[in-house]
Formats: sequence, C-alpha cells, structure tokens
Amino acid sequence: MKDAKRPRLLLILVLLYFGQAAIYLTYFALYGLHTKQAFLFFQSLARQGLMHPERLVTMWLLVGTWCVLGVASVIIGVGLRRGRPWSWTAALTLEGAIFALALGAYFNRQANIMFYVGMAAAIAITFLLNQREIQIFYRAHRVITEGQFGR
Repeated sequence: MKDAKRPRLLLILVLLYFGQAAIYLTYFALYGLHTKQAFLFFQSLARQGLMHPERLVTMWLLVGTWCVLGVASVIIGVGLRRGRPWSWTAALTLEGAIFALALGAYFNRQANIMFYVGMAAAIAITFLLNQREIQIFYRAHRVITEGQFGR
C-alpha cells in the first residue's frame, strides 16, 4: 500500500471515524451506567407483575447495539488508517446499518438528539468514502457499465 499516495481527505475520514467510535462508546458507557440501576428496578417491577420482561430485553439490546457500533467503528477506523481495502467496504456497510437504525428510530418517533448526531456523522463519512480519490486509494473502483444510452 506504500505505492499509493495518501489523499488529504483520508485524515478527515479517519478522524471522523474515530470520533464516531467515541460517540457510540460514550453512549454505551452512559447507558451502561444507568442501565444497571434501571435493570434492578425493572427486574423488581417484573417480579411484582407491574412491567413486562420484554422491556428488559429491549434495554439490553439497545446497550449492546451501542457497544457493537463503537467497537466496529474502532476496528474499521484502524483498517482505514492502515489503508486496508476491506475497510472501505466494511465502512460503507456499517454506515448503512447506522442509517437503518437511525431511520427506524425516526419513523417510530423514538429518535432523540443522539440519533441525529450519529446520522450527521454517518452522512459526512459516507460522502467522504464516496470521493473519487478515497475510492482509488482503497482500490474500490466502481464498475461503470455502458448501456444503450452510453455512460
């Protein structure tokens, strides 16, 4: 990978990716700290029959999702920094998953400011990943097919 010159936008891309990882790991830490106390409270309510146990599963899935997104962002960010070709594809896949989760929360009317911050970071990262010089650097050329109307 030493033969290709690193584009200037790569530094911005890597910084945004590690920033995104910091956002999700911070959410995980904040939810994790409050979730332990809430879990004990919800567990006592579930034993008394005042709350359904499905809320506990939902709460742990949310906390687990933030952890998975944060760890995946760190791993992919390291791959982007080292110039690994797989990291470009993994980054676009992760950003697609983030968009799907954020849009799902938005249309279910459960979105708050953290979903909007996450989506704003994902939009900026997606635009940077689709820049021509970034694609060339990661050897992720798009296949341009010619149809009956040309390119």
